[in-house]
Amino acid sequence: MAKNGVTHRTKRVYEDGPSTLELEFLDLAELPDGRLKAPFKGKGEVCARFSEAVFRYLESYNIGHHFLSMSGEARMKVRRLDMLPLSVRVRNLAAGDLAEIFPVQEGQLLDVPVVELFYKRPGAGLVPVNTSHCLAFHLATEDELRAVDRMASKINAVLRSFFDRRDIQLVDVELEFGRHQGQLLLGDEISPDTCRLWDRRTRRKYDSDCLRSGLAAAESAYRDVLEKVLG
Repeated sequence: MAKNGVTHRTKRVYEDGPSTLELEFLDLAELPDGRLKAPFKGKGEVCARFSEAVFRYLESYNIGHHFLSMSGEARMKVRRLDMLPLSVRVRNLAAGDLAEIFPVQEGQLLDVPVVELFYKRPGAGLVPVNTSHCLAFHLATEDELRAVDRMASKINAVLRSFFDRRDIQLVDVELEFGRHQGQLLLGDEISPDTCRLWDRRTRRKYDSDCLRSGLAAAESAYRDVLEKVLG
């Protein structure tokens, strides 16, 4: 493994071989403005263990992903993917900007899940795009876009059931996909950093939105939701 990795947001990526990488989840939180980072004790281990549990569960439903094994408390070995420059968000409840744009109350269950595509513009964050943009600018092929839509919908359905049994609502989830030996696989992570998760009874938030209430509240929420997932 290379001594020095490359930091991407709150993870560090290390070369591990011709076909594998190692991801280190850092004890850092991105603040709500998306630009600043703050120390967040124990967050790396929480996100790594949370992601491991979810990847293993998805595998039982024949959903391909890049996870191979844990290599430390906050580290995992993964397959090297040729990542699509897209982020896919699947929304089940109205929250965040969706509740601001449309005439719905925050927390309202949507009639059908909403699938959104975003271009990961280098150095400029996420830009909303549609299928035509993806084809015109060669971000993905038609077959890949169909596969992304199919996989994202299936992952969302499986995870809704997974969290429901733990009295957690999956409000929305962000997914990334990459090419591997002619297939599309789920990449990146699935954790409180990439999901909106609410307690079904109290609507307590178990995700990065907690940072708006301070780091102490977020640290407690991340620990508690991991316990629910592993329990």
